[in-house]
Order: sequence, then structure tokens, then C-alpha cells
Amino acid sequence: MPAAGSSALLTSGVSFKTVRAGRFVGAQNNGGGAVIATATVAQAWEKFTLDDINGGALESGDTVFIQAGTGQYFQAANGGGSTLNAASYNRLGWETFRIVKKSGTGAIVNGDIVGLQTTTTGHWVSAENGGGGTVYAYGGALGDWEQLTISGLPTTMRPRVVGYLPNWYGSYASWVSKVDFSKLTHINLAFALGDANGQLQLAPASDIATFVNAAHAQGVKVFPSLCGGGGDSRITPFYQPDKVDAFVDHIINYVVTHNLDGIDVDVEAPDRMGALYDTFIARLIAKARPRGLPVTAAVAPWMQYGMSDTTLRSFDFITIMSYDNAGTWTGPGEHSSYAQAQEALTFYANKGVARDRMVLGVPFYGYCWGNCGNGQTSAYILYKDILAKFPTASGADWINSNGAQYSYNGLATMRAKATLGKQYGGIMIWELAGDLATTSDQSLLRAIDGSVR
Repeated sequence: MPAAGSSALLTSGVSFKTVRAGRFVGAQNNGGGAVIATATVAQAWEKFTLDDINGGALESGDTVFIQAGTGQYFQAANGGGSTLNAASYNRLGWETFRIVKKSGTGAIVNGDIVGLQTTTTGHWVSAENGGGGTVYAYGGALGDWEQLTISGLPTTMRPRVVGYLPNWYGSYASWVSKVDFSKLTHINLAFALGDANGQLQLAPASDIATFVNAAHAQGVKVFPSLCGGGGDSRITPFYQPDKVDAFVDHIINYVVTHNLDGIDVDVEAPDRMGALYDTFIARLIAKARPRGLPVTAAVAPWMQYGMSDTTLRSFDFITIMSYDNAGTWTGPGEHSSYAQAQEALTFYANKGVARDRMVLGVPFYGYCWGNCGNGQTSAYILYKDILAKFPTASGADWINSNGAQYSYNGLATMRAKATLGKQYGGIMIWELAGDLATTSDQSLLRAIDGSVR
């Protein structure tokens, strides 16, 4: 279980069994010497503490330390290429490994087949002949000798709480002290757009690094979100057959260079998607999955005709935008009710999306119609700004006052939606800047956290 005061996943009693010969990986003498794969039963030498330095849930692609009972770590001397030992007290390059699922991405659970890859040279931990002797770190690929079945992980996982954070409210570094990372599992940085050559543009590298380091320190994964509503003209040109492969390479390189944890795709232009979009997603996933990078998508029933059901079901998870059912382009109405959330989840269940891959989107904003101020007859308005006008607004979802009508989600509806989302794949938030600080009992994120724990 997680250590007290730590946001990283620190799990004791983890075992690895070779797939080919069914032998457990062990640290001889419980640490201090060679790593072997001879035992047919997992006892003390074959049980380890797994330290996931990315924090949060253990997911494919995370970087880990593996600690034997003596407190010494697995070490690939010279970063890989020779035998493996469990004789190091360091936490440096030679001791760090990526844990990668054989197939798929996302959370790693008991019974999954995984590989351990050195982070410095890219070699895979390998039990020669599938077990029976010494373990090496010289595998060139995740082949038969390198496949391990993992066990001993916790059987319950925290529901996803995914928050979008746009880049138009100031630098990401400035948000490090404002975001309550303890109440989130993922943050999507919005929005990454392609330049004329398909290179992603989001924020200065140093700004992203400051934010990502702070998020990782508290166990939160960070994805760039591609495109965004209205940004399709900066992405869709690169779906063309002569550009798509280079574009996918640019995306992967950007994610790896900036130490990001996956890729979110937020394309909301169904008439400009179709077969080219399907190909783009297939190639993006094909390049991302071997690196343990999840690919997710923001979706909504109204835009679903733009992608095939096969593509829809290929994402590691989807975030369902169950909001904007009314807005500045309509008359007054509920833009994000509980009933609408239920309908959206049912829609995607009927599309064959697995229950735990459906993340329910909720709004930290609302809409105004009528006397909205500054001569406006309709407006998009953040939740915190609604509260600034109406201090008791958190107790309702609708306000009718002084010739203006407001639709939003108050605390009761947000708690109900969070409870609903917990029964699926979690909750997604557009967007974090709309909330009060979580020190306030009117904070929507605080309400979500209290309902999903």
C-alpha cells in the first residue's frame, strides 16, 4: 500500500513469474547478489517492493524501482547488457526500469504479462530459457524470455479524476501552487496545436517541465490535449496520407521529450474526421503503445458519426463531454443535467465501450441568458464567477434573477455525478480554472473528491 505521506505507489509483496517456464524471479539471499529465476513458489526471496516513481496507479510505461527484502535495489550494470543483480542502494539510472504491458496500455493489474526495460539502454530483463538460472538485462525485445506475469498488486484502484487546464490563464508554472494535485489522477494540458510543419505548440518547455515535475511528485499523470474545440484547422491537415506518419512521430517525440505520460485527442470536428481520422488514431496508438503511452479521446454523442466504432473502442479510455446541451447558441435550458449524463453513458455503453473506459465529463462553468451584464444577452461563465454574483449558488443548478437565467452544476448534482462516474471509469472536468480553491466547502473538486474516494 502507499507509504504514509507519499503520493507514489509503494507496494510490497509483488512477484514476477516467467511466462515460458513458470519460474519466479528472486533476489538470492533476499538481496545483495544475483537475480535468479529458479523458484516454483513465491517465498521471501521472490517478493519485492515496487516503487512507482510516476505515482498514482501503476500503469504501463511507468518508471519503477524494485527493492529486495534487504532494502537493496535491482540494478542493471552499465544500464543493461549483462547480468542483473539486487545489490544496489542507489536510486539512479542503472536502478530504474520501465514496466510495460505485453498488450494494451493503462493500469497494470494482477495477472498481466509485463516486461521490465532498462531506462538507460533500453534492454529488457530476460530469464534465459524462460527461467531456471540467472536473470540478465540484455533482451533486445519483449520476447518469450522477457515476459513476466505480475502478482501481489492491490486489487482496488482509485477512480480517475481527469482535469483539463488551458494555457490561456497564465503559465503552467504559475498553476503549481493553485492546483490541488491530491484530488486528481490526470491533468490534460490544453491545447497542443500543430504549427505549419506539424510540430506541437503548447507552452515553453521550461514551463511544462515545472508543472510536470510538480504533478509527478504528487502522483498525477500529465497528457497534452491535441486540438481542442475550434482548433481542428491546426490538426486535420496532417491526417493526409503523405503527412500522417511524420505527424505521429512529432507527437510521440514531443511527449517523450517533455516527460509526459500519454496523449489526449480532443478533435471536435466530425465533418473533418472520417477515414483519415481513423487512420491517424490507429497509427498514433501503434506508435504510443510500445512505449506504454495511453491514448485517450474527448467525445460526445453529437460528434460520434465522425469516427468509426472500432476507433472509438481502441482508446485506452474516453472522456464523455456531457455538457453544452444548451448554450449561447440556444435559448435557456439545462446544459448539463444528471439525466443527460446518464443518457450519454448509456449511449457509449451501447457502442460497446467497456464500462471502466468511460469517464464522465462534468462542467466547472455554466451559461447565462438574458441580462448577463456588459450588454450581453448570453454568456459562458465560470462556476467561481457565478458564486461571486450569487454566494449561495452552490446549493442549486439554476438561478433566475434580475432578468437573467443561469444553468450550471451545484454541489449536490456534482456529488451525484461523481458517484455515478465512480461506477464507470471516473470523472473528467472542464476545466480546473473554473473552481474555487479546494479549501472552500463550495469547491466542486472538493465535492468530487469526497464522492469518489
